[in-house]
Amino acid sequence: MLTEIECFVNWVRRRNPDARTWRDYRGDLRQFADLVGDLLPAAVTLRDIDRFVRQQASQGCQPSTINRRLAAITAFYTFLADEDTTLVCPVLPHRHGLREPQRLPRPVQQDAIRKFFAVITDPRDRAMFLLMLRCGLRISEVATLRLTDLFLDETLPRMIIHGKGSKDRTAYLSPQAEQAVRTYLAVRPHVTCDALFVSYQGQGLSTTAIHLRLLAYRTQAGVTLTAHRLRHTFANDLLNADVPVTTIQKLLGHAWLETTQIYVAANDRQVQADYNAACAQIENWADTAPAGGAS
Repeated sequence: MLTEIECFVNWVRRRNPDARTWRDYRGDLRQFADLVGDLLPAAVTLRDIDRFVRQQASQGCQPSTINRRLAAITAFYTFLADEDTTLVCPVLPHRHGLREPQRLPRPVQQDAIRKFFAVITDPRDRAMFLLMLRCGLRISEVATLRLTDLFLDETLPRMIIHGKGSKDRTAYLSPQAEQAVRTYLAVRPHVTCDALFVSYQGQGLSTTAIHLRLLAYRTQAGVTLTAHRLRHTFANDLLNADVPVTTIQKLLGHAWLETTQIYVAANDRQVQADYNAACAQIENWADTAPAGGAS
């Protein structure tokens, strides 16, 4: 398996030689190779991933570290699947992913967003990820969107989102997101499936398929982001635009205001940082100001 890992790492390195992504992948995948030994990628099973997770946990690795290594394995298999379409990734997020302690959400930096979307040329994928970034959709909500949920020929283009707990909400399309959806619809395959986003075989995309697309693009772009962080960025941008928290709650589909207020707490860090920077500058002015003489 080491040969395949080196091919993957070199592929990532050629695309982003200055990024640390390829180094992280190499280290994480070597940990995995140490466990499975001489097994070929196609021979790795769910139970091997179970063993890997248990081993990492027994060595004191944090859930975030284990999840990162699982993401590296998934990206590795996505790369291999380009050559062997029968290859199945043995990592199942709902089975192997570990719950991490809740952290304050971190928005994606604009430079990372630019790099990420710069490598996406597929109209379908561009529309999917813009719906997360500009409309705050969850990855599961993107996967369950139907053509009948779209209302583009209206004064205010919008979608009906089928969210958590079988609760529907209205999400509005920004001009950028609307244009991306229209561009995709112009080339969408003419199939009987009612799903908005379909595979090249004409079937609705699963959350796993969308997740794999995101992993492939972020690897190519050399950035670290998730579908959830794109949604966080949507909320953070609204806060910075002085949108009321109750409005953001409705747009995100949060049942409880307390959930939305997590974003406010994250935003307060920036307020504090701005305040501290301003105070330091003001006090520096005071220290260097000439002493006033009596007139």
